[in-house]
Amino acid sequence: MPKARRKKTITGAELLCRSLVEEGVTTLFGYTGGAIMPVYDAFPKYPRLRHVMVRHEQAAAFAAQGMARATGKAGVCIATSGPGATNLMTGIADAHLDSIPLVAITGQVATSVIGTDAFQESDIIGMLVPVTKQSYILDDPFEIPRVVKEAFYLANNGRKGPVNIDFPKDIANAVIPDDGFDTTIRYPVPRPPGIGREQLAQVKRLFVSANRPVVFVGHGVIQSEGREEVLRFLKRSHMPFAFTLHGISALPADHPQCLGMMGMHGTVEANRAIEHADLILALGMRFDDRVTGKLDEYARNASVIHVEQDPSEINKNVRATVAVYSDLRSAVVEMTKVVEPKPYREWYAFAAENRKYWESVDPASGGNGRGDGQDLLMGTVIRKLSEITGGRDNVVADVGQHQMFAARYYRFQRFNTWFNSGGLGSMGFSVPAAMGVKFARPGERVWVVVGDGSFQMNIQELGTIMEQALDLKIVLLNNNFLGMVRQWQDLFHEGRFVGTPVKNPDFVALAKAYGIAGERVTKAGGLAPALKRAMASRGAYLVEIVTDMKEMILPMIPSGARFSDMRVTR
Repeated sequence: MPKARRKKTITGAELLCRSLVEEGVTTLFGYTGGAIMPVYDAFPKYPRLRHVMVRHEQAAAFAAQGMARATGKAGVCIATSGPGATNLMTGIADAHLDSIPLVAITGQVATSVIGTDAFQESDIIGMLVPVTKQSYILDDPFEIPRVVKEAFYLANNGRKGPVNIDFPKDIANAVIPDDGFDTTIRYPVPRPPGIGREQLAQVKRLFVSANRPVVFVGHGVIQSEGREEVLRFLKRSHMPFAFTLHGISALPADHPQCLGMMGMHGTVEANRAIEHADLILALGMRFDDRVTGKLDEYARNASVIHVEQDPSEINKNVRATVAVYSDLRSAVVEMTKVVEPKPYREWYAFAAENRKYWESVDPASGGNGRGDGQDLLMGTVIRKLSEITGGRDNVVADVGQHQMFAARYYRFQRFNTWFNSGGLGSMGFSVPAAMGVKFARPGERVWVVVGDGSFQMNIQELGTIMEQALDLKIVLLNNNFLGMVRQWQDLFHEGRFVGTPVKNPDFVALAKAYGIAGERVTKAGGLAPALKRAMASRGAYLVEIVTDMKEMILPMIPSGARFSDMRVTR
């Protein structure tokens, strides 16, 4: 009598790994621990999954974000229960505010002891509900394939964002038959209706009547990959445009219609244009407070056309004259059909006058009594970096003055090459996020622009860079202060510098301890040669640049103030 064929079985941990492979995951960032150990034990059976061990779980979430921002697909991070899971939270919240697709897998204690305050137990689902699109706790191993598929679908569709899968240890260890899994997606994302005929007619009337229009280029232009559609609209309409912080690198910075970045630290020409505009066409942006200043006086003489795929953002902060709930690319295509070109000569002359005025007072351009502009100022450093790279490299900034200088002075020429933490403003973002960008784009040069305060938030990731032999170029702008807070203390707190002076280690020696080459620059003449040496080096390289501690990022619209209150000089 023939022997009965034994049914093939699979563990929950193996099923999770296989499901990740089926979703196209190749790299995930994480840190192991007790509750997640069964998943790590399954990794060798799935060689297509490359696990990158970071040195802190927060860095895993930021690295996964970097990969997601560079690829447009969901990044993956993984950690154990309790402190491992809670350490992911900052990166998950950051992804939520910046609409970055992320799938965060957290280990959890066994289902039998959930709610008993077991060792390393935390209610991560409860903590993450406000900052995720969806949070799951797996209590049935048969549900793993469907939940994983659904998580990636939700992270990548509609307004992108993070999803959490909490994975109890007993579910990971469960052994089940390997057949017949349900992968039905049960959370379909509503599709925007698009721009309607009546809306398009109203938009056309606003285009015809406008003499001082400004197009706002937001993050949605990048996420929708709408670069070509927007360029065609701009070419036909001849309207000037300005970037939000996350819209930077959606279009070339040297485009003749570009006014630069808008908002709190935006260019003089962009902010004064907004102040005097009679029409704003907002493409894929959310009108946050760093863009608008005082809401009840923001662009009060302008009609607003707001194109957005998330209806919750329409009319949330700024009232739209025409609210277009639509996929961005299709809406722009339709608007291009109805817009008629105008020369806007006086409008462009107004912008040119304001640009010329700023150049006359900009310290990094040699204005405002700063000689020939060769001082070691952050603006000078970023301008030189832009010059020697041709504006074509990937730049990952941290949070602070250096971030705003990078946004303002690096002349991005390539699509989606600017990465930073916007909504949450997370110090410590840059180094781990740059690791993710480098994994996504191994053949491209990736620069980190970071301050001395931010660098020390996740400085331990130099160990990950060493272990993974990542070729990252780190420009450390060291002013021995938490520069942005110092600037506010100088301007608004009578120069009481409390908690902002920073006593720093020898950063070059520290990098050397991790096998990373580096040098310190203290004179203007050494700047360009050091940056060129970093470019030419094979492997990671740190350039520490000692900058003026009193430097400010200007212009500046004080928090909650009007655009007319913009401070251009100290």
